[in-house]
Amino acid sequence: MVDVQQLRATQDAANDERVKGAVTGPALPASTVPGTNTTGKDLICRISSGTVTVVAVDGVVLAGVTTGEWFFVHDGSTFAITYSVAPTLQWFEK
Repeated sequence: MVDVQQLRATQDAANDERVKGAVTGPALPASTVPGTNTTGKDLICRISSGTVTVVAVDGVVLAGVTTGEWFFVHDGSTFAITYSVAPTLQWFEK
């Protein structure tokens, strides 16, 4: 027998983890210069193209995050990307 209440709770939790859709996010700052998420929403960023060597959020370097990767930026948090060729940032609402 299926516990419908538990099933719905599980589905709701899974839906909360999905990316909700593309949004306009912060502009790409100059290499190593922190940018700030001032959108009022928690965002997920996908880095594509460019040549990226370091990504940091709130001053903490994210190991292994370079071109082709994703990272999370809370509303009000800062992010800094070290790059030699400017990447494209795609922002999604969490």
